[in-house]
Parts: sequence; C-alpha cells; structure tokens
Amino acid sequence: MAIWHVCWKAVPDGVLYISRPSWPRSCWWALHQTEDSRMPELPEVETIKNDLAGLVVRCRIERVEVLDRLVVRYPDVPTFVQRVERAEILSVRRRAKYLLLSLSSGYILSIQLMVTGQLLATKPEEPRRKGLRLIFDLDDGSQLRLVDSSFLARVGALSEGELESEFHLDELGPEANAPDLTLERFKERLRARRGMIKPLLLDQRLVAGLGNIYADEVLFAVRIGPRCRVEDLSDEDISRIYDAMRRILTAAIAQRGTTTRSYRDVLGRKGAYQSSLMVHARAGQPCPSCGGPVQSSMIGGRVAYFCPACQR
Repeated sequence: MAIWHVCWKAVPDGVLYISRPSWPRSCWWALHQTEDSRMPELPEVETIKNDLAGLVVRCRIERVEVLDRLVVRYPDVPTFVQRVERAEILSVRRRAKYLLLSLSSGYILSIQLMVTGQLLATKPEEPRRKGLRLIFDLDDGSQLRLVDSSFLARVGALSEGELESEFHLDELGPEANAPDLTLERFKERLRARRGMIKPLLLDQRLVAGLGNIYADEVLFAVRIGPRCRVEDLSDEDISRIYDAMRRILTAAIAQRGTTTRSYRDVLGRKGAYQSSLMVHARAGQPCPSCGGPVQSSMIGGRVAYFCPACQR
C-alpha cells in the first residue's frame, strides 16, 4: 500500500507543497538486500562523473524541482533549494560511490544513486518517467533528472565541513583505483583486518568504491573463494588480488560500467562490461573455466557468486 508524503517544488515565490506516493520505509532494506546487482559501483559512478564533466560543468542551475522530499538527505528541502538554485557547476568529482559537484555558491551538490538511481541528461519536452524524484533545470536549456524506483537515492547541498561531518567521507578508505593505493599500502591495510575476504573487500573503510559485482569478479580471477579468511592468504595471494582489482576496474571503466539491470549512463545508455562477467549474477550457469555450475550464497549479508571447483 502506498503512503503519501509531502513533496516540495521550487517556484519563483517560494516553495509549493505537492503530494506524491512512495513506498513504506520498511520495504527499503529488503529491496536493497535482494538487488545487489543493481548498485552502481566505482566504474559506473566514474563513468557518470566523466559524462557530467563534459556536459554540465560551467552550466548554471536555474531551477530545482523536488518531487519527493525524501530524496534530499541534507539539509532541509528549502535550504537545499536555496543553496543550489542559480549556482554554477564548477567541477565534478567522485568519492567512493558519491558524485560531488562543486558549486559557485560555495556548496557541494552530493548525489548518491544507491540501488536503482539514474541521473539522466534530458530535454524539458521529454516525457517524465515513472520514478522521477528530482529535476535540475540548466541554463543551456537541458535538464538533469534523478530517476529512482527504489526510493533510496539521496542528494544534499553541503559545505566541505558538513560533507565530512554528515557523510563521514573521512572514514572511507583510499579509492580502489587510486594511484596512491600501492600494493604495499593495500597489503598493510588488508593485513590489519581479520575475517572472510569477500566482506572485507566490500568494506568501504578498507578500499572505497569496490562493490559486489567487482569483488566477485576479482576473487574468481585469482581463484580464491569468498569465504577464505584473510589471515590464510599469502603475500602472493594479496598481490594477485591487488593486480586483479586494478585490472578489472580499469577494464570496466573503459567499457562504461556494468548493466545487469537498471544502471544507465547520463545519456541513458547501458554499460558494456556485463558481457565480460565470469561469475557474478551467473548462478547455475557453467563456469567459464571448468564448466561446473556457478553457485551463489549469502556471505556477510550479501549474495556472493563463485565457482566452488575453481576457487579455494
């Protein structure tokens, strides 16, 4: 049953209150747990960042239309609109799975797509899709639309200090593809942990940006099982994990990410790396190495895909 929430729409005279239905919050956790494959990870968010850098930098946000007040994580909706409207987009960067747009107002527009969020560049005359949550009208006549069927995507307009205090970005580990994440640094961080390797690779405090898709692919590439404990890994094992992680992320970015279900780039196009997936989301299908069936199992609260014959 839908629940009706009050939503906000920016107008010249202030803020107009609109009502729209959304799902009960109790549904969100179950949705998140059952749709791992939909979550944009480092390659997908990096692709969107690169697209935005070429499309919206130096554009001014003329108007903001908030169709679902729950999409605004910080601050309150009227303050969010005030901080963003009439500001010029100066630059775009990514931190982990966050998109961060620096504005001439001195604030940072943060966008977290979460499970099914899509940030799409469109024309105003294009039909409004189901799941539309937020619209930015730009001064070049285009729009950026945030579409999200899962009601989990979030935006904010924050100062640098607020970004750290509210989103705790300072607690994130180094980017999984960053030049300063050397093998020695990766090894040192991993050796400081204990537990199964798959959940550790998903821990954003260890390395940022790696998610369920690419953790599965990395572990298959090095033939290490997701339940293998990090204490049992040799230095050579860690070196191979590091090399595979860098190689696979680079290849996935080059192919503009992975679309297993809902991910699209800013122009609405699918990624291409899904054709290169070895095990992720392929439960019951033949392992590309040994021909045995790929299995799936819940490990650390997330679904892991692996070949029990090839991965120790």
